[in-house]
Amino acid sequence: MHFTITSDEGLPIRGNLDLPANPRALAVIVHGFKGYKDWGFFPWVAETLCHHHLAVCRFNMSRSGVGENPDAFDRLDLFRDDTYSVQLSDLHKVVRYCRERVSAPLFLLGHSRGGGVALLAAPEIEDLYGVATWNPIATADRWGDAEKAAWRREGQLDIVNSRTKQIMPMSTRILDDYEAHRERLDILAAVERLEAPILVVHGGRDESVPPSESEQIAARARDASRVKIETGTHTFNAIHPLVHVPHELGLAAEVTAHFIGVYA
Repeated sequence: MHFTITSDEGLPIRGNLDLPANPRALAVIVHGFKGYKDWGFFPWVAETLCHHHLAVCRFNMSRSGVGENPDAFDRLDLFRDDTYSVQLSDLHKVVRYCRERVSAPLFLLGHSRGGGVALLAAPEIEDLYGVATWNPIATADRWGDAEKAAWRREGQLDIVNSRTKQIMPMSTRILDDYEAHRERLDILAAVERLEAPILVVHGGRDESVPPSESEQIAARARDASRVKIETGTHTFNAIHPLVHVPHELGLAAEVTAHFIGVYA
């Protein structure tokens, strides 16, 4: 089922909610930086979890940069001014939308920056049963002082999308947001507050987020399970489009389905 709801800024949040008969749980998938709901493994993960009798929601953040074309960054004007606070607001809206339609234990599943956002939101969500993270970030502050100074001097930071070759500018709005909301955007502090169990799955060959970040998350959590897939990359060896399912991706999905099944 496709849906569109409106963000706090009046922007569309587009998503899919897949509903098997009598779902045992509801999993809301949170994409990461330069990610979107139809990238690579996300549709396959949703289908796989549905086969485990889970309702699954995947959605595009309102400022993901993906507009009406589900497979293109055609709204770089929105991407430019994305912030962590916007992402948190979008996630809360999607959770409320799904809960109005699915009565089942709620879990979050976040990849990369989406894992960090899921962990930030988790203590703010009542009756959350668990958080699964794939190659998650442990800090929202991803930039060094010199890079921040140049960013502010130039007024934007240009990000190159290695797949599409697009230049994706980011304004300083995300820096302002982080500096104004440091406490709320402290991922490890959120992990310490979280009472629900956490699953951390990390690829040993992650080229984007060091596995040490998942170690930090697991070390600070009250109840955490950590799985390291030694041969896994940042996307668990998946590409876009997903022409075949790598072994590493299959492992991550099965471990996640088991985690949700245990705690649902």
